[in-house]
Order: sequence, then structure tokens, then C-alpha cells
Amino acid sequence: MIPADYLIFLGAFIAPFVQEDAAVLAAVTAFAHPAMDQMADGRLIVAAMLLGLILSELWKYWLGWAGKTQKWAHRFSEKPGVAQVRAKIVANPGKTLMIARFVPGTRIPAYIAAGFFGVPFGLFARWIVVSALAYTFVAWVLIATVGTVAGEKGQLYLAIGLISAILVFVTVKMVKAKLKQSTHADL
Repeated sequence: MIPADYLIFLGAFIAPFVQEDAAVLAAVTAFAHPAMDQMADGRLIVAAMLLGLILSELWKYWLGWAGKTQKWAHRFSEKPGVAQVRAKIVANPGKTLMIARFVPGTRIPAYIAAGFFGVPFGLFARWIVVSALAYTFVAWVLIATVGTVAGEKGQLYLAIGLISAILVFVTVKMVKAKLKQSTHADL
């Protein structure tokens, strides 16, 4: 039988592969919420989540790198808008990756593009770690501040509200994309 703590840590590690923002918010809430400390060490939950977050982003780089072998990807990369993105990512990888961390919907394309356009992996990895730590810290400050002002229930409600908003945002984007695909297929 696997101890409950290990299952919590495993869940915190796997969660960023599913939805990064929700994973970060859940982990920092567990860290900031005193009741969670009775279940499992909040620091280890955050550490497991950070490891999962970083690994979930590093593999996206390799997807882009592997895409270099595809002819369709090279044709796509020659389009004018893509050339502008390439110039920005190659010239300012740190700035681009830091901005992508905080702007919804830009992470995955930016990370794949970094691999495809040849940003050095070591440089990419450093910025992924820095941006993951910064994002986690900002989320923790937000949750901890609300916890101080509104109490434990306010802290929990904020985390649930933010996670719900993220899931609604992702769902709306997916539905819009499906509708757009079906509209183009009908033409």
C-alpha cells in the first residue's frame, strides 16, 4: 500500500503535465494552508510540483527541436509572422520565456518555438527554472496575502476561484478552436 503522502507528492508532480496554472495554484495553496500541513509537507508538495513543472516544459522544447526534421514545419516557419517570432525568441530568449510564463496561451507555442528555432537548451532550461520559480513565488504571495487578509477560507476560495477561471478559460479556447475548425471544414 502506498502512503497517502506519496500519492499527494506524485499528484503534485504529474499535475503540471495536465494544467500548469492549476497545479501551481493548488501546490502553493497546500503550502500556505495550515490544514494541508497535517496531510503532507507543503514544502515537498511545492518541490514536487516545481520538478513536474520544469520537466513538463523541457519536453516541449524537444518537441520543437524534433520538428526541425519535418518539411511542413519548415514551410510553416518561412511565413512572415513566424519569422518575426523567430527573431524575437532568438534575440531575447529570457525576456520571451519570462513573458510567456505569465501570459495565458503563449507558453506552449513559445517553448516549442524555442526548440525549433535553436535557442540553446542550457539557456532555455535556465530561463524555464527562473520563470517557474518566479511564477510560483508570485502565486504564493497572492495566496498568502489573501490568506492574511481574508483568512483561511478566503485563501481557499481564491485558489478555487482562480483554478476555476483557468479551467473555464481553457475550455472556452478549446470550444472556440473546435468551432473555428468546423466552420473552415464546412467551407
